[in-house]
Amino acid sequence: MPQLPPVSDALRHAFSPVRFAESATKATELLTSHLKQAQERQAFSSYPAPSPEEERTFWSDSDVWKDGRDGIFANVIARSNHLHDPRYMGHQVATIIPETASTGMVTDMLNNGQAIYEMGPSNAVQEDLLMSEIARMLGLPEESGGILCHGGTLGNLVALMAAQRHVAHQLGLDSWQDGIHVFPQPLVVLVSERAHYCIARAMRTMGWGAEGTVLVRTNHKHQMCVDDLQAQLKRVFDQGKRVLAVVGSSCTTSAGAFDPLEDIASICKRHGIWFHVDGAHGASVAFSSTHRHLVNGIEHADTVVLDFHKTCGLPALCTGVFYGRYTQSFLPFSQHAKYLWDNAEDEDWWDTGKRTFECTKRMLSTRLAAIKAEFGWGIWAELVDRMWALGNVLGAMIETRDGWELAMKPEANIVCFRPLCPDPEISIDLWNDVIKCLRKMHLKRGSSYVVMTEFDGKVWLRCTLMNPLTDTTDFETMLQEFEALLPMAIKSFS
Repeated sequence: MPQLPPVSDALRHAFSPVRFAESATKATELLTSHLKQAQERQAFSSYPAPSPEEERTFWSDSDVWKDGRDGIFANVIARSNHLHDPRYMGHQVATIIPETASTGMVTDMLNNGQAIYEMGPSNAVQEDLLMSEIARMLGLPEESGGILCHGGTLGNLVALMAAQRHVAHQLGLDSWQDGIHVFPQPLVVLVSERAHYCIARAMRTMGWGAEGTVLVRTNHKHQMCVDDLQAQLKRVFDQGKRVLAVVGSSCTTSAGAFDPLEDIASICKRHGIWFHVDGAHGASVAFSSTHRHLVNGIEHADTVVLDFHKTCGLPALCTGVFYGRYTQSFLPFSQHAKYLWDNAEDEDWWDTGKRTFECTKRMLSTRLAAIKAEFGWGIWAELVDRMWALGNVLGAMIETRDGWELAMKPEANIVCFRPLCPDPEISIDLWNDVIKCLRKMHLKRGSSYVVMTEFDGKVWLRCTLMNPLTDTTDFETMLQEFEALLPMAIKSFS
């Protein structure tokens, strides 16, 4: 009989409750200090602006590691993008409600994986209850429900897999067991030409290739044209293809445009087509009485994706995949992992691994539970109303300011704008290069963090206003900085 060696001193030290308390206290002190400094705009910029080469050199230096864990904490905080600085106006990632970070500490320590009920009993039950509750807040029917997963890209893939399985069932086929070759016709998804690229990626992942995604034209507001949707449907039918789903965007990531969901839903109902809403960024407007109208028609959706880590103030990643009919959440997957559950075909809501792409996933539902318990769901309406108001105000400032143009009047907290070209002799391509140069200069010399996008052959500066503490003085400073840098950007091309 082999003898079990004693637990080493190193392991006892690593697993010590006292050591954990010291680490948690230090991390809390550092983050509290960071939060205060960020909110007070104490740093020169919300973004430290190191190049990839500079950052690699820094972390390759052996001296970085000599101060242990606390040194790593301090350096990561100092050298990361500071989303709690009100001058952060960059990407679609939440400026989190600060105390949600403490929820992460609790769930990280417990580390319940949740594929089966026994490996996550509390969060499995929380997920089932809260997702049904939030589904009804979105306007979905009483029989609705959903699951949580890690990110909108994965959520949209799962929703389209459900749609594909639904089509297979209509045809008396089992696409999960027999693959996509069992379909007698190619399947396609129809989606706005401005939609997020993850829809096309999902169709490629599912095996339908580039031709699996049919793009529908948009109007001057970047909203899907219903007339072209009908024309594209006719063309698809004439080609002998079958529609897997029509996807409405709420809203587009490039410019924050909301597709006309009511009209799309009506067309889908007429043709018996699965209606999916990619609401990763903007479906949260359903929680606001002021902005709810932007997603009128979402109540008719078969599936909806919503990223809680965007406009709901939660840390990434935390995405809801909602189903108009709860039972359809079992459509995407059919597994035979007998060592995990007794019967993979039983609709056991408590074994969430039957309904998610992931086997192991983090305790995501506890993040939602903490929000409900501490703030109530009304905090989401407060966040949406503030962020959308920021978008409206910045849009109005640019629209009335000499020397600037808006891509379109903002419908969300996303604003696309650029300086007007001062010389008609300058080509569009050259002015696009000037805008790119201007943004690069501002990244190094400006105090705010602003990104860039391109559509309609033009390059635009782009703000996504995620921080509720941002105010008009931040907008004014940002615009003045761009105006001061613009002559230098133009001169660099002369």
